[in-house]
Order: sequence, then C-alpha cells, then structure tokens
Amino acid sequence: MVSLQSMGLSPAEGTYRRRSVLIAGLVLGLGLAAGPVPALAQEYPDRVIQVIVPFPPGGGTDTVSRAVSDLMGRDLGQPLIVENRGGANGAIGTQMAAAAEPDGYTLYIGNLGTMAITPNLDPNVHYDPLKNFVAITQINASSTVLVVNPKLGIKTFEEFVAYAKANPGKLNYASSSPATILPMEMLKQMAGLDLVHIPYKGSGPAMTDILAGHVDVMFGGALATVPHVKSGALIGLAVAGSTRTKVLPDLPTVAESGYPDFAADSWNGIFAPAGTSPEIIVKLNKAAVVALKDPDVAARMENEGAVVIANSAEDFAAYVAAEHAKWKAVIAALPGDIKLD
Repeated sequence: MVSLQSMGLSPAEGTYRRRSVLIAGLVLGLGLAAGPVPALAQEYPDRVIQVIVPFPPGGGTDTVSRAVSDLMGRDLGQPLIVENRGGANGAIGTQMAAAAEPDGYTLYIGNLGTMAITPNLDPNVHYDPLKNFVAITQINASSTVLVVNPKLGIKTFEEFVAYAKANPGKLNYASSSPATILPMEMLKQMAGLDLVHIPYKGSGPAMTDILAGHVDVMFGGALATVPHVKSGALIGLAVAGSTRTKVLPDLPTVAESGYPDFAADSWNGIFAPAGTSPEIIVKLNKAAVVALKDPDVAARMENEGAVVIANSAEDFAAYVAAEHAKWKAVIAALPGDIKLD
C-alpha cells in the first residue's frame, strides 16, 4: 500500500486530495445519470417539421410547397408537413410563422406578395419581412406576360409604347391583383405612359374581357396567357420578369426592350423565423437545393412558366431586401386612384 509519506503528502494534504477525488466522482456520476445535453446529443431534425403556407390549399404556392417539402423530408429523414394558414392576403400565416420558435421545426413559404408588397401596403401587418425571418433559398421565379388584343394592330412592345405615348389616356389596362397592377404601374412610371386602369375581381373575368376586346392590354400570368398567345387570340409583347420564359422563348423581356431596370418577377421562397441557428439554415438550404434540382420538380415549374432558382441563403436574403425596397418605391409613387386592396 502506498503511504502518504511515500507520495510526499502531509496528512492534511492527503485528506484534501481524497475529498477532491470524491467530489469529482460525484459530479461525474450525476452528469452521467442526467444524460448528455440534448442540444449536443440530438442531431437536427429529430421530429416532424411544420411548413406554414399562408394561402389556401390548391393554389400555385401551395402546390410547389408540397412538392418541395416531400423531397426535403426524404433528404432530412423527417417529414415536412404543410399547414395552410390563409387569410388577409397571406398576412395571417406570415405573422404566425414570424412568432414561431426559431428551432428549425417551423418553416415558412413566402412570396413576392407577403414579403415585398403587403408589408409596404398595409401599415397594420404585424411582421417585418427583413427582421422577423431568415432566408433559406428561393424556390422559383415566374413572369407575367404583357399582352394586347389583336384589334389594336400592335405587334411589338416598341409599337405599344409608341402608340401609348402618342395617344395618352386612350388605352386601358386590366388588372386582377397587385401582382398584375404593379408591373404595369412600374412600366407607366419608367416609360411615362398614361393608361386607364380597369380593375377586376379575378383573373378569369379580366382574361375574358381582353379576349373580347373590352380592354386593351394587361399583364397576365404565364399559365393563363400562353395558350392564347400561341393561338393568336392575344398578341404577346414582352415578359415582365428578369429572364425570358421557356414557354414563350421568342418573347423578349421588358428590360431587353429598352428599360434595363425593369424586372417584375413573381417568386416563392423558404424562410425560417429569425434567430434560427446558422447550422440549421445550412442544413435546410442543402436539402432544399437537392429537392429543387429534382427533374420532376423542375419540369413541373417550367410547364407553368417558372424557373427553379435554388440559390444560397445569403443570395436569397439580398434578393428579398432588394425586392422589398424596389416595390416600396413603386407603391409610394402610385396615383391616388390606384387601389391595391
């Protein structure tokens, strides 16, 4: 047996050493009994992830959200369950997502309307798109198509601008939502056009009236307008987005047609509540990009006139900030008779 003297310890030092060893053993034992720290031992995700879509089921945002969520769930090893929380032009679901715990188990599908238009229109919304959310990736971008009724005899975008400038107040345009009003109002501001606004309560009635010649021009969604352009029932002049659409590849963008600062893309993207850890954002971005590169998902979007984006979280955050600033300026310059609600 080793004695205290052989270790060079006095009796007092030996007592202190025995007590220290005993305390250390008790602490270690208590730590093992309590188990490891959950944040370190449990790898994200370990349960179902909620995906809030702020619109009713069946719409374009809902459809693409479900396709992407299913594939992300396979990659992450946990299901992503879409929950539709519609109302107030998307504000209700957006506010719910903004107030969620930033733990990675609540995601949110935002779009041009909820993240750039509604916050600049309605002072009563209870969320800030730039402060209450962190970007994960942009899902897609799609474009509205500028079309005219053939009776006008206008064949190109340049002819349209020239005719409108030579005949102020003679042409009218149809709209059915802020997504179809704002591109036209931005074009009016940039080109100095005087067009009469004819509002409709839905895209169907607006399309019916432009086909019948009751209104002259409109920006219409690609899915609804492309068949009529291909049949000759409407004349396509340009697309509002930043790139040409594959369903009408010969149609130029407004930017290509003389207004390089013009870009009016509709888009969807994935967000998480502000405060979600960077490590979780990286993992979610990776899973989302893999899902968006699936050939079936890409083909489905292309058939609807959209293109897959699948960018980095940093690039998407910068894009959302730029979109918010751009549409804020356009909305601030709207004539008093234009109502977007």
